[in-house]
Amino acid sequence: MAELDPEMCKCFLDEAKELLESVEQCFLGLEKADNDPLILDQILRVAHNIKGSAGAVGFDDLSKLTHKLESVILRLKKGTCTIQAEMVSLLLKCSDFLKLTIDLLRENNSARIQDGTIEHGLDAILVCGMCSKEKACRGSACGTGACGFVHRSATIVNESKAEPPSTPVTLAAVRPKSAANFDDSIRVALSRIDKLMNNVGELVILQTGLSQTRHLLQSTVQFETVTQMDKIIRDVQEITLSLRMVPLTQTFQKMQRIARDTSQALSKEVELHVSGEDIELDKNVLEQLSDPLVHLLRNAVDHGLETPEQRVALGKSKNGHVSLAAYHSGGRVVIEVKDDGKGLDPKKLVTKAVEKGLLRHEDSLTDEQAYQLIFAPGFSTKEEVTNTSGRGVGMDVVKTNITALQGEVSIETALGKGTAFRISLPLTLAIVEAMVVKLGHDRYVVPIVQVSETIQMDRTQISTVGETGQILKLRKENIPVLALNQILGRNDGFSHPWESVGIIVRDNMQKPNCILVDKIVGQQQVVIKQLGDEVNWLSGVMGAAILGDGEAVLILDLQELLRKRIQKFQKVTMTQIHQQPSRTKEAV
Repeated sequence: MAELDPEMCKCFLDEAKELLESVEQCFLGLEKADNDPLILDQILRVAHNIKGSAGAVGFDDLSKLTHKLESVILRLKKGTCTIQAEMVSLLLKCSDFLKLTIDLLRENNSARIQDGTIEHGLDAILVCGMCSKEKACRGSACGTGACGFVHRSATIVNESKAEPPSTPVTLAAVRPKSAANFDDSIRVALSRIDKLMNNVGELVILQTGLSQTRHLLQSTVQFETVTQMDKIIRDVQEITLSLRMVPLTQTFQKMQRIARDTSQALSKEVELHVSGEDIELDKNVLEQLSDPLVHLLRNAVDHGLETPEQRVALGKSKNGHVSLAAYHSGGRVVIEVKDDGKGLDPKKLVTKAVEKGLLRHEDSLTDEQAYQLIFAPGFSTKEEVTNTSGRGVGMDVVKTNITALQGEVSIETALGKGTAFRISLPLTLAIVEAMVVKLGHDRYVVPIVQVSETIQMDRTQISTVGETGQILKLRKENIPVLALNQILGRNDGFSHPWESVGIIVRDNMQKPNCILVDKIVGQQQVVIKQLGDEVNWLSGVMGAAILGDGEAVLILDLQELLRKRIQKFQKVTMTQIHQQPSRTKEAV
């Protein structure tokens, strides 16, 4: 057995135990609601998650058992097997055994656990298509007797390097003495954390007000007490704010195993490059992000990369390269899965969509529209279904899950060179280093990640273009100048640009811009709070934040505001073009 990562094992076992608690009621519900698709889907999801994660961290025996369980549930869902009391009993025994297995693995990650009775019972259903009742199957349906119960005891083999393999013992003999040994972490409802965060926020506001009046205190003891309280409350605030934030490390580590297993199954040689795993995301976001990443990574290895022979013939290296990266961009977290494979062929995608009835022969799509076809339910370019792909559900899951997170998926591809999928996620709840700026009597917050630099505007650096356009000459660049009040549609403004401060905003997708504000108040960490439904439609507003003095201010997404302004300008320009005489259109 390969060396296991203790941190990944602990994370998986905690998650698996919670999943198994919820699925037991589903097994019981099968007796009352025969072949209920909702119940079967829930069991299937749990079995699939445990199977994949167990294999990723190295618990192969557990992965194999849950794979059999998943196959049985699939047969039930397809109706090729009917539910009987004996089958429900077997499923409940399987659930109990999985729970006990989880506890044993928490005590010893190197233990190997097997139960011949349960495995033979599951095999009976798969072989015979009937229940595992011995008298119904033995020697009649399959003719082999393989489906009958074989009464064997579960065994555990200790494969720890520190101790030699022990003699197999019965499962009951090594039952953990107490669950207290494993309670080094607890799961807390996010609603409680949210309430704690709100109360700590109020406490910080009160403490800020108290600190601002500490000079009025006559007692030295009181002054020192307020100062010490200020430090402690700030520490409590940082700890509380970080409770929901989880690094991508464990998720990315799991992806490494998935890439390895997929490449071996397909006989491809793949090198996975990982970066940005220290970036943190809200726990809710991270949990829903796992499945889309699995699908994207498998697709990159399966659909994206050529076989070693094909790559050599094309003049590429024998080893395919896949990168998994995370980085901040424009106040959002971007996760990129990129390969150096064959790229997407828009013509092939359209042809396959027509074959599947998703498009008509007369439909005309741009290349970008053709790329989006891969997200359609049931769409797949595979000619036959395999264990890795071909069912046409993977990319649909990606699109659905990311949309539910209010995120976006973009595709960048070049035929013969490779494809990059970028998942852009909003910071629904994060600690953001921000700059507080002032416009008139109002203050706004701008994420530092969007600010390339700030400059005090100088009359000699500004030139006028046309009637109202202005350009900032900064070093060797000519940068368009825009006033924040104009972007926000406010009437108040600056009499002269050189009386304001310029914020230089750069983005990989567009040229730099200079946004003018009255002044920069300061820099601090803020927590993004989501706006209510009444104002959530506002474009270019990421949320709100409460400053130290208790005032609630808007957090601006400067890059989104610039994109919307450019799109609006382009729309107006195109309208003007189409209103001109035909020869003017041709000239344009």
